[in-house]
Amino acid sequence: MKDCDAAIRLDPKFVKAYLRKANIAIGLKNMTEAGKAFQKALELDPNCQEALDGFRRCSMTTNDPEEVRKRAMGDPEIQAILKDPAMRMILEQMQSDPRALEEHLKNPQIASKIEKLLLSGLIQIR
Repeated sequence: MKDCDAAIRLDPKFVKAYLRKANIAIGLKNMTEAGKAFQKALELDPNCQEALDGFRRCSMTTNDPEEVRKRAMGDPEIQAILKDPAMRMILEQMQSDPRALEEHLKNPQIASKIEKLLLSGLIQIR
């Protein structure tokens, strides 16, 4: 993992380093970190099939909602997002009106928080 981080520091556009980092994270059972690395690889190369497949695999890794919840709640950033009253209101609004998501994603801070929740597996968009 350290080698991948070093490669990324040397060349932040080196897609292979993100792919390797993601695969190492999968081996360590850290699907959140793997999902982030796959997503960064996709930002750099939207046509990268390995990154796309890996990101999907991370999203579908566990079907046990209780396990997903436990893993996500171990992340202090997730805890902070869920304790934020504004984010709670946004999430409730998204449940009752899925079109509201489009409007909320225009705000980069909210989009980042929603992305974190998606990667954790706590929320899904269908």
